Amino acid sequence: MKCKVFLSDEGYGHIVRQQAVINELQKQSDNNISFTIQTKNHFDVAKRLIKVDEFISRFNNIIWSKSKTGSPNLPLIEKFYSDYIKNSDNYIKEELIDFKYDFLISDFVYEPFYIGKKLSKPTFGICHFTWDWFFSKLYPPPLDKKTITHLIEYAKMATKLYFPPFTPDEIVKNYKNFKKVPLIVREKERNLKVDDPNRFKILIIDSGSGILKKSIIKALKNSSLNKNFRFYVSSKNSIESDNVITLQKNEFLMDYIDQMDLIVGRAGFNTISESLAYRTPMLLIGESMNPEINENILNLHKVGLCSFIPNNEFENNFNNFLISFVDNEYYNLLQKVKKHNIPTNGAEVIAKDILRCI
Repeated sequence: MKCKVFLSDEGYGHIVRQQAVINELQKQSDNNISFTIQTKNHFDVAKRLIKVDEFISRFNNIIWSKSKTGSPNLPLIEKFYSDYIKNSDNYIKEELIDFKYDFLISDFVYEPFYIGKKLSKPTFGICHFTWDWFFSKLYPPPLDKKTITHLIEYAKMATKLYFPPFTPDEIVKNYKNFKKVPLIVREKERNLKVDDPNRFKILIIDSGSGILKKSIIKALKNSSLNKNFRFYVSSKNSIESDNVITLQKNEFLMDYIDQMDLIVGRAGFNTISESLAYRTPMLLIGESMNPEINENILNLHKVGLCSFIPNNEFENNFNNFLISFVDNEYYNLLQKVKKHNIPTNGAEVIAKDILRCI
């Protein structure tokens, strides 16, 4: 069978998520499925992380613009989506030329659901938030009601939508064609061992687009002299210090999560999922006007599975905050994270369900 996987052009989370799902589908089908992945902005990363038969470099019609501070750039978003429905129709016409696939997976692109419905091919959407929800939570809303309705109606055409824990209730209520699944976590490819037993090890994770880069550099300059802590960061964010370990571009930061005492960073869903899977406590940084990030922090904090640091505090007072946090809050959080019972076999559950449907 042939499957086409559509990845939105935002961030790395969907790439990691689909790596896990595709690996499970290959395993459970005895490698009887040929996969094609289509994406553009992070094409090289997708090609490096996911082993499939074919890649197509093509923009999949979903993007959101950011200001220098990382908050949504509403005028640019509004400008792009003012022509969305026309662009969507043109995108569909091109996709229908020489169509050769038995089923489609989307994470999270809307047009495949319409294409599948039109051609009577099964379609599966995988995400923890939908773009219609994301854009409708911005103020003032950059997309008009007609475009939001267009997105929702297309998603309703999916054979099945898969939502993991902490998906916003507002999204779940919009759709009847959904299945709740466990957290989606990939199989770790490398068994790393960090030999640093006498330090409190902290992995700092940014977004794929480097939204927190300036904040991370500023925070480390104010904190890296504290010899009780050892900071592990991407080479994009490194500063010169004996107390900062730089991880190179070809290293995947999430491979280090299980070796850390604490994860500090942006509340992206894959970071959350893997930290919960490896039971490593999280100190999450808020992000201005980003409904996804703020919802993730709110939902996790509500059940006692993360702590929160405001961005301003992270930049200007990270060292003092860390000392107080470790002394007064960390070990209570560690116990809760160690004892949680949230399942993390979402990729396996999704793969089995897809195979039943096709």
